[in-house]
Amino acid sequence: MYSRCPVAITDTSGYNNYFTPHQSATVRLEKIKGGLVITIQQRDQFFTMFFRQKKLDERKYKIKVGADDKNELDAKYSFRSGSRASYVNVTSGTVDVTYNKEAHVWNLKVDGMLSNLVERSVAYYKVKADFSVK
Repeated sequence: MYSRCPVAITDTSGYNNYFTPHQSATVRLEKIKGGLVITIQQRDQFFTMFFRQKKLDERKYKIKVGADDKNELDAKYSFRSGSRASYVNVTSGTVDVTYNKEAHVWNLKVDGMLSNLVERSVAYYKVKADFSVK
């Protein structure tokens, strides 16, 4: 649990952040179907990364829709509103993973972009995150 949310999803002007930075967020690590899934949740919204391996390595992963390589991962922003749920794929970017030997934690730094097609227009959003997991 983080006392301040480590994820920011902002429109291209940088003013409207969909995650509230001064509120808490929960981080979950799960192993699903031979891969590692990291989810950051704040209320009814989620930022999820799907790694194609069982454990983290020190490297820079590429964010790609339909990732199928160990150097790539899928990332999604999803949210619930009432009884409906929706998600948007992060379409490009990187996740830089390093290991801190002194603190025994993995540091993840996300820098990406998602695009959302609504009717005839496309909106672009910046995705930033900087957090640690054990």
